[in-house]
Amino acid sequence: MRWTWGAACMALLMPGMLLVTGPPVAGSDWAALFAGDVVVEAVKRLDGIPGLRASFAVAAPRERIWAVLLDYASFPKIFPDIHNMRVLTHDQQGAQVEYWVHAIMSKYHYVLYRHYDEPGRRLTWTRVAGDLVVPKALLRMEATRKTREMGERLRNWIEGRPMPE
Repeated sequence: MRWTWGAACMALLMPGMLLVTGPPVAGSDWAALFAGDVVVEAVKRLDGIPGLRASFAVAAPRERIWAVLLDYASFPKIFPDIHNMRVLTHDQQGAQVEYWVHAIMSKYHYVLYRHYDEPGRRLTWTRVAGDLVVPKALLRMEATRKTREMGERLRNWIEGRPMPE
């Protein structure tokens, strides 16, 4: 059985950028998602902190998608801006992961707790330490481009397609 992640409007992890996770947005551009686009939206968390959300459809079984989302050893291959990373803790409830990334025009270090809300179906993450990155107006365009590129790379990895250079 093939399962499309677009219906869940996956918010993906973008190292070095603050993202907001959440349920599908009623106004999502479903035609663009199912045409293969990575739709990037500017959003704000409930506490007012701005970020970006990337949504895209994936033609892969749910098990494959989940396996890739938890394949921490492959993250530097999927996301080339990750300079270094290490998993600090990992259990059935989630993982605490430390990242060192090259993002836009700076280097950042932070720790995320990736909580497995519904194992096999849904995960969220929270920054627990390190640099807080909020793209400013001048960086917004580059952050949007990088977010779209990283969504494409993640989808390609999940679907087993060649990674763009």
